[in-house]
This record gives sequence, C-alpha cells and structure tokens, in this order.
Amino acid sequence: MDIVFLTQLLFKILFVVTVGFILKKTGVITDSLQKGLSNLLVMGIVPFNILEASASRFTPELAAGVIKSAVICCIYYIAAIVVGNITAGLMHTDRKSKNIIITMITFANVGFIGFSLVGEIFGSEGTLYCVVYNLFYNLLLYTYGINLLGESSGFDIMSAIKKPVTAACILAVIIFFSPLYIPDILMGPISSISSAVFPISMLIIGCEAAEMDIPSLFRDKRAYIVSALRLAVFPLAMAAVLKILGFSGTLPRTMVVLTALPCGSMNIIFAEVYDCSPKLAAVTVVQSMLLLAFTLPVIIAVSFAFL
Repeated sequence: MDIVFLTQLLFKILFVVTVGFILKKTGVITDSLQKGLSNLLVMGIVPFNILEASASRFTPELAAGVIKSAVICCIYYIAAIVVGNITAGLMHTDRKSKNIIITMITFANVGFIGFSLVGEIFGSEGTLYCVVYNLFYNLLLYTYGINLLGESSGFDIMSAIKKPVTAACILAVIIFFSPLYIPDILMGPISSISSAVFPISMLIIGCEAAEMDIPSLFRDKRAYIVSALRLAVFPLAMAAVLKILGFSGTLPRTMVVLTALPCGSMNIIFAEVYDCSPKLAAVTVVQSMLLLAFTLPVIIAVSFAFL
C-alpha cells in the first residue's frame, strides 16, 4: 500500500476526530446534537451508503467474492463468540460483566467506522463486502447479543430485520444479484448523502472521546484484554488464515480491516439497557477507539503486504 495514501488517510481520520473533540468540549456539539448525529448516521445516512454499494457492476468474480465474504463472516463470528466466552470465563469478574465482555469481543464498530473506512480504502467493492459483514453483525447482535445480555430464552430476529441498516443490507444484496438497478437520476443524490458517512462518524468518535476521563480509560485490565483481541489478535489471525487459504486482493484485505475495528458503540447502549456493567462497556469502547489510531496503520500495512 502506498505509504503516502495511508498517511493521508490517518491524518484525515485524526483531523476530523480532533474537530469533533474540540466542538464537543466547547459546547458547539451538545449532548442532544450528538445523539441526533448518531441517529442521523445510523438511520438516515449509512443506509444510503449501503445502497450505493449495490450499484457495483455484477461480475461472476465479484458475486463469488460476496458469497466467500459471507462464509468468512460466518466462521469469524462463530470463532469470536467461542473466544469471547473462553476469555470472559477466565476473568475474575461478575456474570453481567462477563456477558458484556463477550459482546464487546464479538461485535465491532461496523456501522460508525466500518463503512467509512472501507469506503475510503477499498471503494464500492469493499463496501459491498462490508454490507455482508454488517448483515451478519446485525442479525447476531439483535439475536444472540440481546439474548445473552438480557438473559432471556427468546431470539428477537424481527428487531434486526426492522433496522434500516439491516433492511438496506438485504436490499443491496438483492439488487446486486438481480436484474434490478438504481437509476442514475437516483444514484447521484444517494452518493451525495453517502459521502457524509465518513465525516459524521469521525465527529461522533471525537465527541465520545471528549466525554471520557482519559486516565480512567487505561486502569481496567479487562479493557486491555478486549482491546488487544479486537484490534490485534483477531485481525492478525484473520490475515494469517486467509493467507494460508490462498486469498489475495480486496476481499481478504476488507475482511481483515473490518475485523480490526474497535468495540461497537451499541455495546454501551445495550449495557445500559440491561444493566450489564455500562461503565466497563463505555471505558472499553472508547479505549479501543483511541488505540485504533496506533493499531490500524499496522493492520492495513500487513493486509496489503501479505494479501
């Protein structure tokens, strides 16, 4: 990968995150505005970003890549859940903390960060693979994740399907594999809205960092373990396995980058809803986001060097 491009990308990320940090600290972005931006991103902008990916020209090679990405995602989530349960079981902590640790290890920040990063690095092809990755994320988070944290016996599959992001993912896959297409007169405004994913997501991350007591982010050993798995162990393991299996190009690189993302912000929300150590969730999510600035360049460089 071109070191100049990587440097420019990281500077772009840090610059926008810093702007979000400053705007939050100075009161320009209030709590209500931050919440509104988060809702706008997930409910109104990311779905358009997903639909834009469906405009990728159908080719047998790309179709095969989508199917392979689904298989990779399925195997990854099974492995992540197993590792999460083993890791949480080895920690000397209470049951609710163990449950939120499992979800933080398993579910990354695909919605806020994944689509924007993949779009910047890999373009529409990478975004299409991210659509598949996010589809698995939502289906599992709103079934397995809620079942685990709520300690209930039911699986709320409809909650996942009703989410705009999930619905957009399903629609994008249908459009890609069918004769249907989005006309050019609609694709223009869809692309315009889609372009807002990156700046808004990075501003939100800056706002979240501004709300945290920075020293407290690095006191909990449990948070370090989760961050290490999410930001280093998982992506490097993914890269090694895909290399051994003979993968190369955009597909494996996209999978590695998506696996290298920090803990998902939804973990904080669910931790608060189900009273599963919300403070631990907040500290771990923000810590992993901050550490991403140091781990992401390495992971991207590794993926381009070996895949």
